[in-house]
Amino acid sequence: MLTDWHEGMATGNEEIDEQHKELLSHVGDLLKGARASRGSEEIGKLMWFLKRYVRKHFRDEEKLQLESGFPGYQEHKTQHESFFLEVRRLESIHTEHGADTIMIVAAVQSMCDWLRTHFNRMDKIMVDYLREKSANDANK
Repeated sequence: MLTDWHEGMATGNEEIDEQHKELLSHVGDLLKGARASRGSEEIGKLMWFLKRYVRKHFRDEEKLQLESGFPGYQEHKTQHESFFLEVRRLESIHTEHGADTIMIVAAVQSMCDWLRTHFNRMDKIMVDYLREKSANDANK
């Protein structure tokens, strides 16, 4: 399933990995809730979580990238900024429509797109870089 954690996602940074697991859990709850006609309950929880998560997680991840010399930092940061704008768009829809079907569909689509394009692709590139760097540093 799109929201299942596996060790191939691990960055090697415990705090970042725990944040990723938490995001997957919340998105998974939304998907399960939507299938069980409890999407309106889960959407409020997700919006509350995202407001806290986005700023802290992106700051922590970007700090790790800068400290490690990750060459994809700027592209990664740009995607983070885009997702922050998407969270703000979702907040606006939530404010305007509440937890109705429009909001649930928008959130599910947005979260699935984010997991597919950023989390499972961009973060994978970062993870591979961090692992390679760690292995190289260990061999010095």
